[in-house]
Amino acid sequence: MELLSSQYMFAQGLPQRSPDIWLSDKALSRGILLLTFDDTPRYSTTRTMKQISRLGYALLGLLHQQPRSGYDLRKIFANTPMGTFSDSPGAIYPALQRLEHQGLVRGQIQESSSLRRRRVFRPTASGKRAFKTWQTKPISSDDVIHRADELMLRFSFMDQTASGAAARRFLKEFSRELRSYIPVLREFLKANGRQLPLSGRLALESGVRGYETLLRWVGAALRKYKSRK
Repeated sequence: MELLSSQYMFAQGLPQRSPDIWLSDKALSRGILLLTFDDTPRYSTTRTMKQISRLGYALLGLLHQQPRSGYDLRKIFANTPMGTFSDSPGAIYPALQRLEHQGLVRGQIQESSSLRRRRVFRPTASGKRAFKTWQTKPISSDDVIHRADELMLRFSFMDQTASGAAARRFLKEFSRELRSYIPVLREFLKANGRQLPLSGRLALESGVRGYETLLRWVGAALRKYKSRK
């Protein structure tokens, strides 16, 4: 992710003071404007969480559901939207090895009716704690701006690994951060949209609408949880 140069910002009439404006090729392709009020890196509060990648958390979530072999997991990532969290099918086995070395999963040889033996993985107690800590940590503005996909990964396993109460709390925090961020996007678009190239303005409009759609989804999800009580 690259900070727009001052020359480009001046040419486009974009503000050169805080909030800093970050755009990336990926963000533009998805129509997402990334705004951040400082460039201080933010890290997890525990060493274990810092060492686990998004792919690692996705694997822990799937192994919470049921024990699986590397081949089983590879098929899931190859044939479902979970593939978003893996660069390639070949990344699954190294990620499992890292989790095992960290003591977060344990592999065990399982005999089968065929001649081929399977190594099946399960989360350890430490793995379950690390996953739940990551899954239920408070949602920040940075999460909404930079890690929306990760937020949905956290939520997708909520009923199985946390609780309905945790899911409702997650959605309320998500709604609060979206309601705070969307007006910033709207104001930026209103103030600067005409100074941007047409393609850039339309991409940003798409990003704003995407966040608005996400906010409507969060509201609908909350209503469903409340009606389930």
